[in-house]
Amino acid sequence: MPADTPPVPRGPAPRRRELLVTGGALLAAASLGACAATPLAAAPGDKPDARALPQPPGGFGARPRRIVSTWWFGQAANAAAWQRLMAGGSPLDACETGVQVTEADPAITSVGYGGLPNADGVVELDACVMRGDTLECGGVAALRNVLHPVSVARLVMERTRHVLVVGEGALAFARAQGMPEQDLLTPESRAAWEAWRQQPARGAEPWEQALLAAGQDHDHDTIGMIVADQGRLATAVTTSGLAWKLPGRVGDSPIIGAGSYCDDEAGAAVSTGVGEEVIRVGGCLAIVEALRRGMTPRRAGLHGLQRVRRGMALAGRDGDVAFLVASRDGAVWGGGLKSFSYALTDDEGTRLVRGEILT
Repeated sequence: MPADTPPVPRGPAPRRRELLVTGGALLAAASLGACAATPLAAAPGDKPDARALPQPPGGFGARPRRIVSTWWFGQAANAAAWQRLMAGGSPLDACETGVQVTEADPAITSVGYGGLPNADGVVELDACVMRGDTLECGGVAALRNVLHPVSVARLVMERTRHVLVVGEGALAFARAQGMPEQDLLTPESRAAWEAWRQQPARGAEPWEQALLAAGQDHDHDTIGMIVADQGRLATAVTTSGLAWKLPGRVGDSPIIGAGSYCDDEAGAAVSTGVGEEVIRVGGCLAIVEALRRGMTPRRAGLHGLQRVRRGMALAGRDGDVAFLVASRDGAVWGGGLKSFSYALTDDEGTRLVRGEILT
């Protein structure tokens, strides 16, 4: 990718997003030899590169540092994660630090503070973390009133023998660990919920109506992050889930093996999109096991997407799902069923990459 290729315009965005994406924390855009996905700077209509991703120079002996995360807002998250990694933090430290940026940003309406609430007007959060060296993991689901569910998920992993804690139990655990509480609705997200309540049903169930309006600027989705640090892997995902969902609804994000999975011996994957579809096929575990069998990240990711598409076709459903995949050597790939972009950071900088679309 030429270093001076102009970015594809994304249309106007709120000033806060511009500050996050273009602020001094981001590094200059540069080329990436190990990633064969088409950059966002490609002209409209260009097809993603169909070649399998090459391994980094040196094969299994070369294991670079690399961070990838979902969607355009992953750029700011990557910047914070990279800084933590360069300061000596572990891959999991970097993951937690990175996605906390998105959790705290009220402009991102699908994650954390300012996330669009459930049908009752309450923000419920899902998150999980995983270490690739020990396979330790932790998650929370339907957690209310806590700004950083990813940190509670890590505490579940490190201070209990459990993997997933939900609802009132998750909130009680967070309180016991000294996590502060706050109202996660912003004036904007409260107004959006009030406006939604006044809309006619349009023939859809309340939790389905958000899908009819989704698709603008990708504010409808999860942030998932993979950190690859010289053979060590970690993942984190966090989301407020589908807007106007049934209270207590849980998607794939906090479910290990569905919304994320990593193993230093094989690789890592995280997902974004309609969580129910990913759960039905055990999406991220299926991808990591494909890596273990010797598939490249691209082949393994397409394998996961094909499983999702088949499941939806069998039942006559529709929706969008995307995966980010990293091999144990740090080669990465991202792609989706309909649309996808992801942020990538390494020694050469941070850039937004267009994911491959399954055809």
